[in-house]
Amino acid sequence: METNTTNPTQLVRGERLLELLFDEYSRPSLRWLRQMQAQRKVPYVKIGRLVRFDVEQVRTALEKDCTVHSRKQLRSHR
Repeated sequence: METNTTNPTQLVRGERLLELLFDEYSRPSLRWLRQMQAQRKVPYVKIGRLVRFDVEQVRTALEKDCTVHSRKQLRSHR
């Protein structure tokens, strides 16, 4: 069997996604993740009735959409 040398996209369940992205003490609930999913703030893949997440895509989306910038940072970007 031939293996791919690049890192393939790994799709994970919501519970695993939260474990990989957050430490035990700051981890939000699965309900929070489902709300983010419903608001289309995190990308997901549906396979039939199963919902899976690409860890890196979700990390990028959270950094982009959920990061609060200080006013000083906002002024420097203008």
